[in-house]
Amino acid sequence: MFKLLRVLIANKNFLFFIFLELVAVILIIESHNYAQTKTHDWQTSVSGFVNSRINAVRGHFFLKKYNDSLLKQNAQLLQQLNEKSVAHQTAMLPYQFEIIPAYVLSNQYQFDHNSVILNKGQKDSVKPDMGVIAHNGLVGIIQKTSSHFARAISVLNKSTKINVALKNTNYTGFLAWPGKDPNIFVVSDMPVNATLHKGDTIVTSGISNFFPKGLLVGKILDFNTVPGRKSYVISIKTFIDMTNLGPVYIIKNKYKTELDSIIAP
Repeated sequence: MFKLLRVLIANKNFLFFIFLELVAVILIIESHNYAQTKTHDWQTSVSGFVNSRINAVRGHFFLKKYNDSLLKQNAQLLQQLNEKSVAHQTAMLPYQFEIIPAYVLSNQYQFDHNSVILNKGQKDSVKPDMGVIAHNGLVGIIQKTSSHFARAISVLNKSTKINVALKNTNYTGFLAWPGKDPNIFVVSDMPVNATLHKGDTIVTSGISNFFPKGLLVGKILDFNTVPGRKSYVISIKTFIDMTNLGPVYIIKNKYKTELDSIIAP
């Protein structure tokens, strides 16, 4: 404390000079409109810069919270759309499907048999054999779960086949991944009675118990008939980029166990 007083006393003339300069600047600003305007502009700029940095930091810390909230809202909207469509799809029961939002933690696409790791598990009521979708495409089927995580067999798996249909028809076939391009798939065994055009949409058929009817899968790139068989082989491109997955939705079929018990021989 005494050292501080000695420093102040030793520099009293300089400090007094600084004080007078500050008083002079304040008087000039208060007596000149131009100076006031420039000062206010400077204060506004500084304030805007500081606030933008504060908001950026705040946004960084709360971004995950906002994203989680948005994902839950999207899941609720999908749930409502699904329930609304029941009236037009008699194969579905009211409230048959429940939608659980999740995030992709790991996504393989470079192998023949790929998988996806999600941040939801048993504590979130996630179980094996639940379907996984993105906002406009299929992702996979849950294979294994722990308390907080789940592993799904990706649709990018040569051993996976999913029943799909030509949109707005009852013509169905089997979706499979031939390998190589992660966004190009093949649909086989669709009857030649179906009228196909390049650009037509392929959707889920609803026949399997993993996915509701009518979910987007991809659009037709090309198609050919199979020699000796009355069916098509169709090449399609997925609506989603399978190499860039983020938020996804896990589909819980509340009646799957019951349906499986009836279907099984």
